[in-house]
Amino acid sequence: MQQVVPIFVDWLTIRQTHDGVPTPIINDGHVVSIDADGQERWMTESRMSFEGSFDTTVQIRSDGHVVEFSGNISRFNRQDNLFGFDIVETVQRINQLLNLYCLPPFTAGQLYRFADSGWTYTGARITRIDLTMNYATFSQHSAETVLRSLAGHHVGRQKGQLSVNGSTVEYGRGSKYVYGKVYNKHHEMLVHRRKKSGSHVADEVLEFTERVGVLREEFTLKSRFLTQNNLCWLGSVDQQLLNRVFLDRTQFRRAEMAKIESVEDLPAKVQGTYACWKLGMPNPLKRSQFYEHRKILLSIGIDISIPNNVNTLPLKIKTIEIAMLEAPEWYRQKYG
Repeated sequence: MQQVVPIFVDWLTIRQTHDGVPTPIINDGHVVSIDADGQERWMTESRMSFEGSFDTTVQIRSDGHVVEFSGNISRFNRQDNLFGFDIVETVQRINQLLNLYCLPPFTAGQLYRFADSGWTYTGARITRIDLTMNYATFSQHSAETVLRSLAGHHVGRQKGQLSVNGSTVEYGRGSKYVYGKVYNKHHEMLVHRRKKSGSHVADEVLEFTERVGVLREEFTLKSRFLTQNNLCWLGSVDQQLLNRVFLDRTQFRRAEMAKIESVEDLPAKVQGTYACWKLGMPNPLKRSQFYEHRKILLSIGIDISIPNNVNTLPLKIKTIEIAMLEAPEWYRQKYG
């Protein structure tokens, strides 16, 4: 039996052009660009916010031909979004909402091939999608320890950055390609609970995230990434493909290498470089030597380009179990 990977869509921005029958016009006014001579350069409709129960909102825009949706449908009309939905159910829920306002649904369309420009679809186009998965670390202490460890890891050229409160590690902030983060879900819910929109989380859900030590990993796939990887058309995307994209980038795959702490089999000079880094001492290596040693140490999950905080260095190495977390049956029955 194939293992179910509990990856779900946390945000979707999607639009589709509908030729033929005009669609109802829905917007929240217009944004106009004027040049130096006072001539209109362009005009676009602003998205209109639609409010659901539990102080939730999504945004919809329709100019009579193009319909666009942007938001987190897994949070809309729900007390929380600790567990969401796959791409199929996400689009179904969005289409149910569009139907309430007499708007046509988003569809996969048909595939067409062109000799000069490759292939394209006629259906809905995705410009942003957030993929998310929860992990159980089985205690808050373990969750905090894992986050500190992940802060020393890389996604390509992107260094992990640990937030001041120690509850979030970010990768690629400001990137126009992919932005990733891993964060303590219990801490995030506590912070949001002070706001009106986050005040509806049930006590038993909050207690569950604390007891299980829930960490959430999330990737925002932006328009450039989606276009370059043929993921921008709804018709070219399915959940298995999105799962592969997520699992190829997950930090927890890289974290397996961090269990290796021994450098005894490495060249003596590299061992010396590692020792200096571990003790927080400056290293007098030339630039070329530094990058040579860094490359070798990266192979076992150690990045000497990120200064080591000797104050947080553990005296004992402890193995922390991390498991992909599926929605418990009680959660689905009570909260959808």
